[in-house]
Amino acid sequence: MAVLTLKTVRPALVRLHRYTGLLLSGVLFIAGLTGSISVFRTEIDAALNPDLFHASAPAHPLPVSVLLARLKRQRPETQVTALLYRPPAGRAVEVYSSETVAGRKEPVENEIFLDPGTGRIQGMRPAEGCCLSRRALMAFVYRVHYSLDMGQAGMWVMGISAMLWSIDCVVGLLLTFPLHQPAWRQAFWRQWRKTWAIGLRRSSIRITFDLHRAVSLWLWFVLLGMAISGVALALEDEVFNPVIRTILPTVPPMTDTRRPVHPVTIDQAEGLAAGFVRAHGSGERPAAVLLDPDGGTAMFYLFSNQGTEPSGLGSPMVTVDLKTGQITAGDMPGRGAAGNLVMQVQLPWHSGRIAGPGGRILICLSGLAVCMLVVTGIMIWQRKRQARQAR
Repeated sequence: MAVLTLKTVRPALVRLHRYTGLLLSGVLFIAGLTGSISVFRTEIDAALNPDLFHASAPAHPLPVSVLLARLKRQRPETQVTALLYRPPAGRAVEVYSSETVAGRKEPVENEIFLDPGTGRIQGMRPAEGCCLSRRALMAFVYRVHYSLDMGQAGMWVMGISAMLWSIDCVVGLLLTFPLHQPAWRQAFWRQWRKTWAIGLRRSSIRITFDLHRAVSLWLWFVLLGMAISGVALALEDEVFNPVIRTILPTVPPMTDTRRPVHPVTIDQAEGLAAGFVRAHGSGERPAAVLLDPDGGTAMFYLFSNQGTEPSGLGSPMVTVDLKTGQITAGDMPGRGAAGNLVMQVQLPWHSGRIAGPGGRILICLSGLAVCMLVVTGIMIWQRKRQARQAR
């Protein structure tokens, strides 16, 4: 009965796969190409702009409060929103600010690079600069990747495209199954194994078809994960997280309200965040902080003694109320219910950092494979279209 059902719906699945692929071809090609570059965007950006990123490693890094104070003396108008204050050795401190200048048409230079040993500004640029200059190139490529450089509307386009791609991944897998054998028979697996091979001695159109099918099978799990995580990253609060909270159990972030209620400095807050993480089994120190515009909270992240993005499920995130000294939210990777783990895994999977350098290389190659699948898919469609017209 299962074989009969698959045979019955196969023509509809073929049409669904064909037209979904054609509809998404432009978006997937752009996303695949820019995504493969974006995997290593920080390294490429640093190579293009060494005067911004490179700095001497100090013997004793400056505390967060000192960096903020010295930046304030140099640029009193700066409203810091993010500070990567303990960078890897040989790299500058990165600061992001939110100030705007009334009447100014050109972008404000709101990405600032500081010498980690002195706090001196060694360079600035617009964080949202455009487009192909060495200063703006990698930021532009990354914006195109996640939003087609179209703002929130582009995020919806990418999110909906990722939903359709997720469905199409499943449809494409079903189309590779042998029609005349049930899956519980050995003959099914013997025939299906042939679809994983590429016959290099065949005709050019057959090689094109084999490439399209076999590469899709070899990378199927990775591509499906990229599609699902694409939904999560583009439409996290609008679609993905609400759905996960509906179908899977989740628990709220941890808190710590046992401490005395009194204001704390940013350096004291950093110590509280490090102590919270240490109490939950991690000895890493935070290397970055997000500051609330009203100065009420500080969220510490990038817990890494080397100042680099950790492998696995990512970094803890700890929010400290600067007015009370209490920890109002603490997320630890690998902790929580099933829904929390699903939400935690999306960014590490999409970036490849879940498996360290090898994972990043795999995701980079997978992005290029997506471009190849788009091209071969269009070639197959065009060849079959010409054959139908000839008939």
